This record gives sequence, C-alpha cells and structure tokens, in this order.
Amino acid sequence: MGNTILEQLNPQQIEAVKKVSGPIMAVAGAGSGKTRVLTNKIAYLIEEIGVPAENILAITFTNRAAEEMRTRIFSLVDLPLKGIWISTFHSLGAKILRREIGHLDYSLNFQIIDDDDVIVIVKKLMKESGYEIKHFSPKAIAGLIEKIKGEENLLEVIQPPLNIVLKELYPKYCQYLKKNNLVDFEDLLILTLRLFKEFPEVLKTYQRKFQYILVDEFQDTNDMQYELIYLLAKEHKNLFIVGDEDQSIYAFRGSNIENIRKFMRDFPDHHKVVLNQNYRSRTNILEAANSLIRKNHNRIPKDLFSELGTGEKVIHFRAQNDEEEAYYIFNKIKSLFKSGYNYKDIAILYRNNAMSRRFEDVLLHYNIPYKVIGNVSFYKRKEIKDIVAYLRLLVDPGDDHALLRIYNEPRRGIGGLTFDKIETEAKARNLKLFDVIDESLSTISDKALEKLRKLKQDLAQIRKDIEEVNLLKTYDSVLEKSGYLGMLEQEDLSIEKKLEAEKRIENLKEFKTVILEKIKDYDPGVSNYEKLINILTDMALREESDEYNENEDYVSLMTTHSAKGTEFKGVFIACLEQGLFPSSQSLFERFDIEEERRLFYVALTRAKELAVLTSARQRFMYGRLQENLDSQFIEEIDSTYLERLGLAKTKEIERTTIRHRQQKEVVVDVVPTYESKHNDLEIGDRITHKSFGNGVVVALSADKATIAFSKDHGIKTLMKDHPSIEKTR
Repeated sequence: MGNTILEQLNPQQIEAVKKVSGPIMAVAGAGSGKTRVLTNKIAYLIEEIGVPAENILAITFTNRAAEEMRTRIFSLVDLPLKGIWISTFHSLGAKILRREIGHLDYSLNFQIIDDDDVIVIVKKLMKESGYEIKHFSPKAIAGLIEKIKGEENLLEVIQPPLNIVLKELYPKYCQYLKKNNLVDFEDLLILTLRLFKEFPEVLKTYQRKFQYILVDEFQDTNDMQYELIYLLAKEHKNLFIVGDEDQSIYAFRGSNIENIRKFMRDFPDHHKVVLNQNYRSRTNILEAANSLIRKNHNRIPKDLFSELGTGEKVIHFRAQNDEEEAYYIFNKIKSLFKSGYNYKDIAILYRNNAMSRRFEDVLLHYNIPYKVIGNVSFYKRKEIKDIVAYLRLLVDPGDDHALLRIYNEPRRGIGGLTFDKIETEAKARNLKLFDVIDESLSTISDKALEKLRKLKQDLAQIRKDIEEVNLLKTYDSVLEKSGYLGMLEQEDLSIEKKLEAEKRIENLKEFKTVILEKIKDYDPGVSNYEKLINILTDMALREESDEYNENEDYVSLMTTHSAKGTEFKGVFIACLEQGLFPSSQSLFERFDIEEERRLFYVALTRAKELAVLTSARQRFMYGRLQENLDSQFIEEIDSTYLERLGLAKTKEIERTTIRHRQQKEVVVDVVPTYESKHNDLEIGDRITHKSFGNGVVVALSADKATIAFSKDHGIKTLMKDHPSIEKTR
C-alpha cells in the first residue's frame, strides 16, 4: 500500500503521514487535503507500521466527518479494521461511559438527553420552584446551565436576579439527571474527565488502549476536550493534531483558539508540518484571502498557494439598496447557470439567519430552486423523539423523563394536573412514576390510570420477548401497542391533518430503516437489548442534519458558520457592511474582530472558481432603513485581486480622482470654527467622545472618522480632529 498511497500526496503531506512517533502538529490551511492526510496516516500506521487497529483513536467534530474518514480508511487498508475508534468527542465520552459509568454510581443503561429535553426539564423545575416562564426564559436558563457545567465559577459572575435563580435550579437540575439516570451532552465530557481523575486505573486502561491518537480541527476544541486528549496522550505522547488558527470560528460555542498554543507548550518537543498547498481554489481567491488574514495578530504564518490557475478576480459589487443587491445576485446566478454551472455549485453566504429573507424572496419569485441549510434534523422531529421516548422506556422503565414526554401521546385521558398528582405522589414516596401507578392513589381514580397501566404491561411483555424476535419486530410492536401508529392512521382526520400524519408515518418507517442499518453492524453475540441501548445512544449523539441530497439541484443559502467544511464553484458573500459583518458587537474588542475576520476568511475560501462580495448603501433590516459603510474586510483585501462593480466602481474612480487632486493641490491655511487638535487616528483605534461615550474607529477619510459607538448611539461620521474626540488606544 505504502508507495501507492504516498504517491498521491505532496511532500508536506508525506512528511505528516510518515512521522509517526511523538507529538506532531499539522498546520492545515483551507482546502489543503487534511482529511486525506488523516486517513492516509491511519492506513500507514496499520499497514506499514503494523499498529493494531484497536490501538488507534481518531477524533473529529461531526458524525458525518467521522463516517467519511471511516469509509476512506476502509478503501485504503487490506487488513481488518475491527476495533478502531473513529468518533466525535461526545461519542468517545458516551462509549467510555457505557463501559465505565458504574464507577460513578450510574446504571449502564443511562440515557442521553438533547437540548430540547434540557429545556423541558428546566421548565418543569422552574414550575416546581415557583419561577414564572414569562419572567425567565427556560431556553436562556438551560443555556446558562450548560455553560456553568463546564465552568462552575460562572455562577459567581452572573448578576442578580439570574444568579439567584441559577443557584437554586442548577443543583436541582443535576440531581434530577442523576436520579433519572440521564446524561446531557456536557456530562459526556464532564463525567468522562471525572472518571479519569477519580479512578486512575480506568485512565491507565485507555492510555494503554489508545497508543496513537489523531485529532481533526484541533483549533475548535474547548478546554474540556483538550484536557481529555491531554490525559489520554500524556504517557506515550503519540498525538497527531490537525488544525488551523485561521479557521477558528467557534468561540461562541466555547472553542479555545489558544489550545494550539497550549499543545505547543505542553509538548515542547513537537514536530510541526505546514500544509499550505490548496487543492480547492484559484490563485486570485487565495491571494485575496491571504492578504486579509495577515491582518490578524499572533498567528502561525502561512500563505496558501494553488496550482489550479489564476482564475477571475474577486468581485465586489456595491448596490444602492438591498433589493438591488438581491437582484444582482439573482442575475449573476442565472448567468452562471447558462454558462454551465449547476445550481448546487452555488452558495449565498451571510453573517446571520435574518439576512436570508431578501434572497429567498427573489429566488422564489423567479423559480430558482434553493434551500436554506440548517432545517430541523430528522432526529429532532416530534414523531421520532416520541418513539425514541417509548424505546427508552422499553430499556429502562424508570426513565421518568421519557414517560413525561409521552404519557398522553396518544391521548390516554391523563391531563397535566393528573400527571402532576402522580409526580407528587412518586416524589413523596421516593418511587419511580411507573412504580407508583400500580397502586391505588387517593387523589386519582383507577380509571384515569387504567391506560397508563396497560402501556406499562405492554412494554414489559415486549421487553420480555426482545431476545426472541428481530429488533424490527420489537419496533413494530412498540408502534402498535403504544397506540402511536393508530393515532396517525385515524380515518376521521381532516385532509390537512391526514397529509401531515402520512408524513409522520413515513418518518417512522424511515426510522425502521435506521434500525436495520444499525443492527447489521453488530456481532451475532450482542444481545438485542444491548443493540437497542447502543442505537439509542447513537440517536442522541446525532448532530443537526442538513439532509443534503447530492442528486438534487438547488442554490444553497447558509450562514458563514454553517459553511465551514463545504465548497462550491461559485460563492456569494452578502450583506458585507460594517456592523453586519463584522457584527456591531465585535467592533469593540480586537479578539472579537479577529474572530470575525477568520469567519470571513473561511467564507472566502469556500469558493473554488468565483467569489463575489456584495454590499448595499442602504438596507431595510430589523424594521428600519439603515445606511451602512462597506465592511472593513473588503478594504483589507489587496486591491490587486479585486474587481469593483456598481457603486464600488464609482467609489474607486472617486478615490483615484481625489488622490490625483491632492497631489496637485497647494495647502491653504484655514481658520477652524473650533479649537482644532491633531488626532492621529487609525482604523481599530478606541476613542471616547464627550457626548457619545466609548467608540471604535471603523473607517477614515481625509478629515473624517467613522466611529461605531454603543447601540444607543450607533455609527457616526465626525470630524476626526474635533476636540470632543479623545484617543484612548
């Protein structure tokens, strides 16, 4: 295998693959073939070095990337790959906890809850604690709980009244999860770290097992993920990381760009390889991106290059307004389609979701097929979550949270008040909900409990027979005995509801296909009960799916964050105005503006053949007309690689004329109407103004400064030498 595979790699890639011992850092630029390097390195370890597959751990950030990696390795290696761990961080945690969580006094059949489940639990705890939803958002409280789990000292930083609420709800939330044998996504890392720290023998087991560790997208790791990898690799130090500081765009999710520097400090003898040959984009696009990202400080120097040809310059079109911008993009797409592009070769990118509407309206009006990427995942749909709750009750009758979801779905004559009484009784007697319903309760009639008791009996029977039949038969039995399928098959539904019910039935049938695909992967010796628990774990770990179908032809609309990991022949980056992209919140901190610049860099490097930047002088947004300056990022691109159109072309002509005029003009003393002073301002400087407070300089002309103040004052254009302005940095 060795020579054949290595022949497909460039010298830097070969170096990254063949260096196998000790800590190695591959600085992998956009489009530099990092997945190829990772997969070939794993194949090289197995076939050329003789490392058993079960001693290799490869970690990436999405299930899709893990599956792609697995498929590629299978095509490269002749030897069996049984036992290799290729997974996301959360999947790794879940897999370890499935084996070891008993050390932490959990049962091995724990269930994993998603973000929606967390919000439901928070709502329930808020109600029990007397907090009204209209005063405190359950979604916001749930988000803060997630952050506190990763860093408990945040509780002391959060201001009243939220900190008072959280100090009461956070411990109750943790107790609720523990009591119900539930684990949320943060727990998958927190509990695994706790396991390693409190039980050194468990850590040693996995240190011995994972002799070679490879981590993709290292710049996106958070502090807990870094610590997890460090603990596993600190003995043998055979750690291979692939990352690029220039593509670190997930600080809002907790990723820490400093982890690359931390790796360099913790493993001072590391070997560095720079992968800077780009296999995606034409030279003009790459040079534009290089010139932009050089404005960021404290980065590992790296200039991407390409051998795919010079290509067209990056276009900047400035429109009079957002409507003209949308029509320009539509006409350009129509022209590209006529020239041989497919619609799926094209993407429109924007900073946030609210910016998609204008483009959707125009594409819809002219029957251009499009899709807004980021729809609700198959696994988040109501019917799927409902049936998963039934399956969770099947494997664990004590899963009160699952019962809370489906106790009256379909209707069993048990309203919210009745269920509250059941919960109160169970809590008072320290029983599970399914245990308490077997007894006569003074506050609830036996008739009200009859259907719930029948459900419990039916699930018990299905559980008893689970090893005697195929899991698909078990699934069919749950659908039938729960009454869920019957609810969707009712004859007396209205036409609209019937169509909706048919879609939901189709999804439930598709879920059967998911089960079928999963059970094919298991050895014959694995029990159906274990298979079902593992399938439910996989379901819980699914990320949001874009349900992309490569056979469909449509223009993709997505946020710049969603675009990470994609590539298109033609890319439009829209709404490029100061305050929109970069966002207004980012203008006050260098760290934030650098993250925005990295985000723009990522968007630009998605383009293979054509990159078009668009902005508008006026934009109707958030219910009001705004006049915006062009994004500073456009001006930061070397003009050698830019072609300006629309108002941008007019502006360029004006700029050239003024430059020529200034060279000829004679300086004349002018008496100012105020006491002038010299403010030597530069873009990015912080200032303070007597009336408007603190601000950041976002643009400069000969005698004027455009300054972004707080949202109360917005963006102002002022005489830069005015005495009201004081430079603070």
